[in-house]
Amino acid sequence: MKQTEMSAGDHSIVVRGCRVSEPLMQPWGSTCRIVEWIDSDGRISRRVVAGNVTAAQVRSTIAHHVEGRKHVLYDDERAPRQTLPRR
Repeated sequence: MKQTEMSAGDHSIVVRGCRVSEPLMQPWGSTCRIVEWIDSDGRISRRVVAGNVTAAQVRSTIAHHVEGRKHVLYDDERAPRQTLPRR
């Protein structure tokens, strides 16, 4: 993806990087792709899209992404470790 700034309605989304995987064959026959992008805060997000996705659909996917559970990977060794609660 060459475009790094996208508009979603009335605000602009700045993306530091975006990568779309090669089509992946699913067990039930259809294909999908994984879209990964890094926002301006350095957070990585991923979405699974159809195998025949267009660039416009990728931009729309990023622009309308709903925030969910965060999995953050810190490079700083001094940062507190994130741990899962024991059950």
